[in-house]
Amino acid sequence: MKYNFKGISLVDLCSWFGLTRQAYYQNKRRILKTAIEEEILILEIRGIRKKHKCLGGRKLFGKLEEFVYEHQIKMGRDAFFDLLRSGGLLVRRRKRHQVTTNAIKLRKKQL
Repeated sequence: MKYNFKGISLVDLCSWFGLTRQAYYQNKRRILKTAIEEEILILEIRGIRKKHKCLGGRKLFGKLEEFVYEHQIKMGRDAFFDLLRSGGLLVRRRKRHQVTTNAIKLRKKQL
């Protein structure tokens, strides 16, 4: 916010948006902290994905539980999936085709 309005004081900007300076700086620190935490998690996820390429998101979340606890990162399952999605780290689902009796009969006729 301060970068866009360089000629105006921070006190005036905060009063216009109904914020305190304390809230402005807390938000700034929170954004920096979450960016660092997400980067740490992405590096760890890529390390795990080198060994287990098709490990799903829920199992990956469970595997990272101890790592997250050690680094005091608070992130729920849905936020974890959002992180995987934004980083392009989700595993694609396999297409499964159901074989019906009609499909079996058609294959036999073709042979």
